Amino acid sequence: MDNKNFNADQSIELIQRMIRDTRRNLSSGSSNLFILWGYLLAATAVGIFLLLTFTESRAWQWLWLPALAAGWAATWWYNRRRATQVKSYTDRLLEQVWGCIAGLAAFSTFVICMEREWPVDPLFPVLLLISAGLFISGTVIHNKYMYYVSCFLLPVAFGIIRESWINVNPDGNLIQFAVAVLVGLTGSGYALKRQVKRDAAEASENR
Repeated sequence: MDNKNFNADQSIELIQRMIRDTRRNLSSGSSNLFILWGYLLAATAVGIFLLLTFTESRAWQWLWLPALAAGWAATWWYNRRRATQVKSYTDRLLEQVWGCIAGLAAFSTFVICMEREWPVDPLFPVLLLISAGLFISGTVIHNKYMYYVSCFLLPVAFGIIRESWINVNPDGNLIQFAVAVLVGLTGSGYALKRQVKRDAAEASENR
């Protein structure tokens, strides 16, 4: 019995250590990407909103393309610098999850924009996918901020689609989207950094 309890305690400690290691690895890399993408998407959304307001030219919507291209280039460069870092199965899993989310967001936006009249605002599925990614990440690494903020993004996303249906010119969705990605992505990046610092402080106290 004692041996079984000891092995169970060891297993729990191993799992907790793996979660802490994954948080630390995410903090050293992905937290910066969360912050980068949060600021980039928010700044682009606000910029497009202001240009649409003052010029009334819908062509400014194409500014999303160079902004996303810059984000992808920065992400590729940043990940290439971290290519030599040893990654656990959980690290690779979360990277694949966010890779799938990015691909689905791009695909859904492309499909919607191919229609002459958009059936829904492209920001709606993008925000839903970001919410799903934060929920999965928060659950895997036990980050409460990510978990709860993913729930906050859901009503914002449905608020965007509601505005798209009842408002002929729902440019205000861009501001809602900007606030959502700042709170969701950028906030998660900073929250992850704070959690890793707490883990390090607790580990030093236990020594």
